[in-house]
Amino acid sequence: MSSGNMENRLKYRVLSQPRGTMVMMCGTHDTTPVIRHGVAVATCRKCGTVTFRNRDSFGGMAALFADYRLVGRVEAIGAPAGEVMAFRPPDSSDRSTMDAIPPHRWFRANEHLWVCQDGSVLLLAHRFPLVSRMLGA
Repeated sequence: MSSGNMENRLKYRVLSQPRGTMVMMCGTHDTTPVIRHGVAVATCRKCGTVTFRNRDSFGGMAALFADYRLVGRVEAIGAPAGEVMAFRPPDSSDRSTMDAIPPHRWFRANEHLWVCQDGSVLLLAHRFPLVSRMLGA
């Protein structure tokens, strides 16, 4: 076991208390996860990806941002998908959940879902019109 892998495992133990292995990598680069509302999130700035431990991309996003309120749709100018929905945190002073995603850049959760934030608004870009209909956008 390399010292980097051991270091990642130790970080996970310190952050989350239970013993376990935190293997969250983009496939090319090691990433350091953060825990927000019980959800382990890792972003790779080099590859532009976001992953969630023990969850698929939609489940991870839903668990992480479940209490955010939908503001509506925004124009998809420069977005990686044709539909973009904007969300705000329930408490405008609490941005800790949003801080799990680095600002001002799109991160790919899967081939159909991307996330971006600017410190006040969370943007989800997707390729599923059904998602917008389900969320009332």
